[in-house]
Amino acid sequence: MGPTGVDGALEPGPGQSGLRRVIVLLLVNLGFSLVLTVLMFVSRNELVNYQLSHLRPPPGTDLAAMRIQLRSQVWSRSIGVLVVSMVYALLIRRLLAGKRRAYLRVIWISVAGLLGIVFLIVAGQYPVWMRIEQVAQAVVLASLLWAVTRPAVRARFRKPATAATASG
Repeated sequence: MGPTGVDGALEPGPGQSGLRRVIVLLLVNLGFSLVLTVLMFVSRNELVNYQLSHLRPPPGTDLAAMRIQLRSQVWSRSIGVLVVSMVYALLIRRLLAGKRRAYLRVIWISVAGLLGIVFLIVAGQYPVWMRIEQVAQAVVLASLLWAVTRPAVRARFRKPATAATASG
């Protein structure tokens, strides 16, 4: 039996509370994404107007086509968050099963997410209320990266020793 019991609950072992913290932070990050997506969808017209007023397109740009493209980004984000929700569910399941690849994916998600959010904040393409949410989400992702790299969690997902390494 792996790090989970028969009912899927975490078995006692190294990194149990740390792994629980990682899972909670993953869910909080997903929650932020879901809330932001709903808010973007509800205020999509205001968001597109904001973006158009701050992009400074070159003269002769077809603003109607640009407006359509910006609106499609709202839909793309909605679909993306739906896909990420399914991936997170699978990822959490695999973390609970003790899968090292899931652990490595959480590290990758944390780093890539932080870099992406920093880019979005610096680019300034979104209104202040969205940047505030992005800063909060960056704090969650930084906390996730910190939590997943704690020694107890790392030990729980360490690379199995090979026969040559184990024999000395």
